Formats: sequence, C-alpha cells, structure tokens
Amino acid sequence: MTPWTLEDKIRKAAARAFELDPRDLPFTWPRGDQAPKGYDAASPLAPRILTQVSAGPRARKSRTAVDVCERIVDRLRAEDTDLAALLGDGRGFVGVTFTETARTALLEAAANGPRWLTGRDWTGEGRWPRTPLHKSGPIAQARRHARADARARIFQAVATEPPPPGPQEDEEVGWRDPYRDEEGVELLTPAARTLAAVGEDSARIAFCRSIPEYPRERDSTGRELPVLPSAEYPGAWARLTEANPAFRLRYAHAHATSRVRWVAEGAPVVDGCVAHTAEVRRCLFDGPSALDAAAHREEPHILVRYLETLASAYDEWRTCSHGAPERVEGTVSEPELPAAVAGVLRTGLFLLGVSAPTRL
Repeated sequence: MTPWTLEDKIRKAAARAFELDPRDLPFTWPRGDQAPKGYDAASPLAPRILTQVSAGPRARKSRTAVDVCERIVDRLRAEDTDLAALLGDGRGFVGVTFTETARTALLEAAANGPRWLTGRDWTGEGRWPRTPLHKSGPIAQARRHARADARARIFQAVATEPPPPGPQEDEEVGWRDPYRDEEGVELLTPAARTLAAVGEDSARIAFCRSIPEYPRERDSTGRELPVLPSAEYPGAWARLTEANPAFRLRYAHAHATSRVRWVAEGAPVVDGCVAHTAEVRRCLFDGPSALDAAAHREEPHILVRYLETLASAYDEWRTCSHGAPERVEGTVSEPELPAAVAGVLRTGLFLLGVSAPTRL
C-alpha cells in the first residue's frame, strides 16, 4: 500500500459516492501522523471537497465534513477489500487500517527509496547539482550554496522529467570526511575552516535544518546547534554523538543497513513491539508527502525534520524490548523494516547532498 494507491482509492470512492468526476477532486495526501489511534493513515479529503459536494448532483444544504466522510467510508467498506478497517472521525478524516499483507508490501516498497518517495524510478539524464562548499568565502555564503543545492536536488527528484540515477543500494559508503579527516586540505576561507571543524555532511544538515533565509549570527536550531557553525563555535555539529542531528541520521542509516546484512548472515530474526513498528510504518508512509511539501514550498528543512522523525522512530524500534507481550504472531518486522528505513534515509540524505554510511 503506497500513499498514491490509498489516495486514489479514497478520491475515487468519494467521486462515486457523490456522482462527481474524480479528476475534478483535489489530490490530497493521506498521512500517517494524522491517523486516529490504532490506525495506519488518515485522509483529510472530505473537508477539502465539502464545497464541491454541496454544489454537486447529490447536494444537501446541511451537509458537513463528517457527513461527507461517512459517505466515503461507507462506499469504501462496500467496495474495497484491501483495507482491514475504516473509520470516519470527528474531524471528517477517513481513518484507514491496512491488512498485514498491505503492511508488509509497504515495507518492501519503501526499501526502494527513490521510487517510494517520488513514485517512479530514477533513470533520467543529467547530473545532480552539488556546489563545492569549501570554495565559498563567508560561512553564510556556504549556507546559501548548500540550501540551493538541496532545493535543486529536491525539485529535480519530483519534476516532470525522470531524475538521473540516485544512490545505489549496494554501494559501500564510509564515515571519513575529506575536509575533517584528511591531511593537506587547504583551509583558506571561513567556510573551509568550518568544514574542517564539523565535516561537510554535518555542515549541509546544519545549513538546511533552519528556516530563515538570513539568520542572525547566533541563531540556533537547538541546544548547541548554531545555524551558522564556525571553526570557533562548531557546537554539537562537531560531535559524533546523538546531540548532532547529522550524526543521528547517518548512524540510523548505518545501523539499518548493517541490520539487514546481519540478518542475511544468519543473525536471529526478531520482531519489534507492535507500537514502535506501527510508528515506523506511519513515518515511512509520510515520506512522499514530506518530500512533496519540501519541493513545492522550497524549504529543505521540511525534508531534514522528516528524516529526523523517521530516524527517531527507528531508534525507538531498535531499542525496544523485542520479546514484549505486544508481539503479534506471524508478523515479521525485519529485515523488511530496517531495509525500508535505510532506503528512505539514504534517498533523503542524498537529496540533501549528504553521504549515508553503510557500516557501524
């Protein structure tokens, strides 16, 4: 079950319920983070089409978003057997629970990060833009280049033309940084000295994580997370700890890819507890809408914060009690779940111009 297939099901059910052309109804992303408790996703389509429904062939003056939602739910219950449960809630949102088969298919599909996030394979022509930040002068200039790179790469991923090939699943990527870990690198500018202090990957995440285009010198996005890290004040961006969001993202990818490899090499397969597994699935489900929002609003911080949410959910999953009583017989959450997390993190980091290490 992908966001696109669920959106299509709900929009077409609404069109049939109210005798409308589905092409006239707006595309509305269903989201996992809007789902009622115990459900996998929810669609806010009903409130968005209330005006169209009120003017259509089945018009009724007293109709509310909840009424519209209930009609859509009734139509889905009568026609769709791929959904395990449906609910119309007080907001007028259609809540959906997937079958176990659909949940497994979701994880398997998300492992192909480029296709999962954009709905297509990346087989086009061209190159991905990536400005050499060390050639920038002031730190603010390096920040503008990093954000421009991220915007261009995100837009290229969702544009009409197929994007060029992206990150390769079987490619080995290490932790070394050319500016932080290698000798002989010239540090002639403030930007280059910043890269030597925090590393290019941390710098790109730091530059893309904040919202303002023209931040003040001491602005931050968290404790010891300066918007403009420098050699003199790198903050937590220089640390290889969880205090550094860039390290957390890259570590989560390294752990997920390692977990897939360990299982393939014979490590025991265990299930995470149901609650944490469901939360990771919901985060994965929201990836395409997060990338779409980042592209259309031209705000790379949306993608950064989404990836952080996914990494946090994965951290909770990998550290929860694998033998918890919540386990459901017959549901396997690995290696499918780590592979899905790795696929989405790898692709998201690639779009930000950041490397994704493959080993711990």
